[in-house]
Amino acid sequence: MWDQLPELVLTEIFKHLTRRDQVNSGKVCRSWNQALASPLLWRSVKVIIDVDVCGGFPLAKQLAVKYGQHMRRLELAWSRPYVLPRETRITCNAQAEGGAEFLIVIKEKDVQLQELILTNWVFSSKWGNRGKLLSTLANFLSSQQNLETLSLLNANLGVSDVLRILGATIQSCGNNLTFLDLRGAFKEWHAPHSNPRYLRLLGRLQALVMLSLDYPALSGGTLNALASAAPSMLRTLHISVRDSDSRQHTIANAAWHELSLACPKLIVSYTIMNISHYEDMYYLLLPSVPLGSFQMYSGHVWDQSRSRNFRSTIGLLIMHYTDTLARVMLQLQNNRELLDDLLITLLLRCKQLTQLQYDGILRNLDTLREICQIQADRKTCFRRINVKPRNVSTQNRAILDDISYQYNHVMAQQGVDFRIEDSASVLTFY
Repeated sequence: MWDQLPELVLTEIFKHLTRRDQVNSGKVCRSWNQALASPLLWRSVKVIIDVDVCGGFPLAKQLAVKYGQHMRRLELAWSRPYVLPRETRITCNAQAEGGAEFLIVIKEKDVQLQELILTNWVFSSKWGNRGKLLSTLANFLSSQQNLETLSLLNANLGVSDVLRILGATIQSCGNNLTFLDLRGAFKEWHAPHSNPRYLRLLGRLQALVMLSLDYPALSGGTLNALASAAPSMLRTLHISVRDSDSRQHTIANAAWHELSLACPKLIVSYTIMNISHYEDMYYLLLPSVPLGSFQMYSGHVWDQSRSRNFRSTIGLLIMHYTDTLARVMLQLQNNRELLDDLLITLLLRCKQLTQLQYDGILRNLDTLREICQIQADRKTCFRRINVKPRNVSTQNRAILDDISYQYNHVMAQQGVDFRIEDSASVLTFY
């Protein structure tokens, strides 16, 4: 009966098997082997280097040889070293070499990828032959002609290694590369923003549509390189800022202005982690930044010797970005500043706002009533309003029930998912 299942059904089943089980399944019968060879099954492949290319199951020699020509998306990952038994770790120096052999095999088969993702390469430093693997990876990338997406997310490599990978990619397919993710690509203490080779490489990305990077990889020179490379193409710039990046260097408003002129459709996204104080924030929120998304995770450890002054931070959002701001997330747990009035102003003045998530304290529940009335008057156009209050007293519960009763009907008429729940203290508007 199993050998009579349609090939499409078998293919869907095989998608959920491990690589080892897939190979064994192909040995069951002719129909299973034929289903295993379906190109749909091998369009997207994930290889865990220190697991899939080891010992008795050399994935590089068995799967890549048979099905490598179908690959279009490849994820090269490392598992966390400490999840492996001690006796396995002792013999793992050969794993990077096995990963290099895998890349050599698919290069010999002239595999042309559209997407390459490196995952958890921060853990690769635990194994030997890492340099050989990186060299082989750069050599493989030099043979790619159709690559559109390259992600080095959290690779934690040295500047020279990242630039070698990036240089090989740009040399072979720089005119096709549209998505580049460099967040966490460089080791934390490395700041490549002024590296001449780095800036030259960015200046050659003529087809780039979306770029994601950390603040240490951003500078006025970076913005100038992007402006000269892809003035009509660049649409999205994701910037991640962490506490260790705070006040490392600043970028002039003029540089943002020039980039905005060169890339008129550009939208900037900030993700800010563990930075709470206005003096560490204001230099990011310059008037010429075409800010579309602002996410702030304030963390749980704050310097109590300085005022956080969230009011001024939100004030800058309202002052500079009323025409561009579409998404705001403020995680300000245990903040005691009065922000109710600024939340209302944000909703009224930022006409492009489609999502607001506020994790913080409302001083007055009438603020929530006013927010609901703004939606009822169609001054905002959210599709979901979820309120999850925390530490609600009997009196406040009565107020919340009254708000729910007052606005349930009008929200239903507008097709809004409107709920007032318990716990978690999060206001979400979509």
